[in-house]
Amino acid sequence: MNGRITEIVNKAGIRDVGFCSFETVSGKMLNCRALSRLPENAKSIILMLFPYKVKEDKPKNISRYAAVPDYHKIAGKYLESITVKLRNEFIDNKFEWFTDNSPIPEVYAAAAAGLGLYGENGLLINEKYGSWCFIGEIVTDMPLDCKNEVKKCPLCSNCKKACPRGDLGDKCLSAVSQQKRELNLAEKTALKRYNTVWGCDICAEVCPLNRNAGITYIKEFIEAYRDFYKSGEDIKDRAYEWRGESTVKRNFEILNSDLFS
Repeated sequence: MNGRITEIVNKAGIRDVGFCSFETVSGKMLNCRALSRLPENAKSIILMLFPYKVKEDKPKNISRYAAVPDYHKIAGKYLESITVKLRNEFIDNKFEWFTDNSPIPEVYAAAAAGLGLYGENGLLINEKYGSWCFIGEIVTDMPLDCKNEVKKCPLCSNCKKACPRGDLGDKCLSAVSQQKRELNLAEKTALKRYNTVWGCDICAEVCPLNRNAGITYIKEFIEAYRDFYKSGEDIKDRAYEWRGESTVKRNFEILNSDLFS
């Protein structure tokens, strides 16, 4: 069955697929609303990667994942199409797709499926695309031949040393950039220092396993790539649309202000 499922995924346009048993992650389930969508008697998880690095040079003032269109919609389109094909072919089995808003611990499951190493920074590090990958999965009650060994990165700690958490009271800079509340001086200073309107790639940029990460083949990411955020741009279908224009506009204004004048 693994070979046929891989063939269906590949024909749909996604190249990287792996398999993890549901039992491997069952004790690590995340509590979210999507939990109720898990198929009864789930046996296996089909994991897929959606690489999103479009250029060698990093974007000017946004995270790489924000430089491409909202992956929930792009990955969701592929996952929905693949799920329909699987349901049509394997009519006695159940299939449900998830991405991000998922009860599955995606990085752990993808590592268990043989799609990469579990990074010290909590990211998956794929051999071809480094950590510049979104993860999507389909949970099924079909028993499949699964890899279930999680391998970790070499633990060089470059990511921890470079992370700006120490300047932010152990807050993630990416999370700070997404806050709707008023930011304090330390948070504003960090946004300005690291020149980010949305997100943070510092831990990934310093990872030695990302040095030769490959470029994406996914046309939707390539065609709608934006190298930076500019005030007044159309944010429809961008990663920051869900937060609203006021949040990214505020961050942009912080970057272009003199905090200490």
